[in-house]
Amino acid sequence: MVSNPRPELIQQILQNHLQIQKRIRGDAPGAWLALNLTFAQLKSLFFINSEGQTNLRNVAAALGVTPPNITGIVDRLVEHELVSREYNLQNRREQILKLTGKGEELIDKLVELTTASFTQALNRMETQDLSALAQGLKALSIAAQGEKPMADGEVQKDAAPG
Repeated sequence: MVSNPRPELIQQILQNHLQIQKRIRGDAPGAWLALNLTFAQLKSLFFINSEGQTNLRNVAAALGVTPPNITGIVDRLVEHELVSREYNLQNRREQILKLTGKGEELIDKLVELTTASFTQALNRMETQDLSALAQGLKALSIAAQGEKPMADGEVQKDAAPG
């Protein structure tokens, strides 16, 4: 009877992922610690960035709080000139939230620090290992999108659950 190596492999991958993340974040703690933002403000900033533009209700839902609770958080982001708030012309009760140029610069800086640290680690790898990693990450990206790679390199979408 052959044992299934998949659970052990998945566990190894998850452990390595955590170690990589810890190391990458550890290379630039100063930039993160120097932020004059609460954790809720930072989460809100990243959420608004990911949406492009959104409203208070969506930010509140993403953070798991009520819209009145998110108002103060967004007020601070507006005061820091990281987020702009405009009224929706179709619904004057709704406010549209977007990152300002300053907010975009902050997000870009934080992402750049992480990317630079990750790039340094990749540059220390052998070409053969980089190639294997690139192939594995491509397969992971496809799997994360709910697709299955086929033998000929094509991609097959998972059937909808039914």
